Amino acid sequence: MSSRIIINIHLILFVPLILGCANTTNTDNAQDAEVPGRAPLDGIWMGEFDIGGKGPYDFTVVHLDGNAYAVSLRAKAMCVGTVKLDGENFISKYILFELDGGPFDWATITGKLKEKNHIASHFVTLNGGDTGALNLSYNPIYDTPSSLSLTQGNWSFTDNDGLTTELFIEEKGTVTGDDSDGCEYLGYLDIINPAYNVYQIKVEISQCSSVDGEYEGVSYIVNDQLNVHITNNKYGLFYAFDHEPLAE
Repeated sequence: MSSRIIINIHLILFVPLILGCANTTNTDNAQDAEVPGRAPLDGIWMGEFDIGGKGPYDFTVVHLDGNAYAVSLRAKAMCVGTVKLDGENFISKYILFELDGGPFDWATITGKLKEKNHIASHFVTLNGGDTGALNLSYNPIYDTPSSLSLTQGNWSFTDNDGLTTELFIEEKGTVTGDDSDGCEYLGYLDIINPAYNVYQIKVEISQCSSVDGEYEGVSYIVNDQLNVHITNNKYGLFYAFDHEPLAE
């Protein structure tokens, strides 16, 4: 696992993440429960940001119940934080993590929600003093209903360093797995709101030296991939798993 947590500060220009996890809905009753409407900021938002006019860098963030989980693959960063709306005024506060690494800075993002599906904003980092623009658009993939049946089966992800992680998700959302460094994974995935395409995930990683610990965050399905954002106070980890459905 050590190859995934090498510090690359010179490549990390910015990105946000949230401390805390959204409340979950009991899976057994989720399909029968009354489904609340989407809050204005909730959803999967995608766009770009720049640093001092240099960029663009990709940015994908999940806003959920006042929390935010984000990743930028090009900037090699992810983050966890909070988000709120006052009228049309938008504000987020984040802890910034190196992608598959530790926290390195804080950031504040301020802007406006426009036409209910666009966010125009600017950010500043606390320690690095970096500034830039961040523009996001709501992705309607969030409006796809969630179901544990969609997540069942074998999932595999190989990162840029050649580390392969394989997970098996059972019918009720139990998660087990390992990776090519010998790390072991045990946890669960659960429905938050059956009307929307975001799941809660909690995983304990063991047999993995400094990376050992309990992680939590969110996951969602895009283009037949299960994207997973998980963090604790030491590391932020991101996976884009490819699906191998269960045999009939």
